[in-house]
Amino acid sequence: MIALLLMGFGIVALIQIPGLIKKQWWRELACFTVLWSIGLVLSVMLAMGITLPPVSTMINQYISGMFGI
Repeated sequence: MIALLLMGFGIVALIQIPGLIKKQWWRELACFTVLWSIGLVLSVMLAMGITLPPVSTMINQYISGMFGI
């Protein structure tokens, strides 16, 4: 299962990254890389059976701490 997941993420990267480099869109490449990496790590963790907390809860806690709400 994890091998299929890695192949899928690899195919997406092979399709997207060369175009971003060719157009010299460095900020978009950085953003893509960060989001792609987060998605990859979370997907592998789910495939391994690790229970993850809801992402909305983590975002709410971060925003509440940032603004002191």
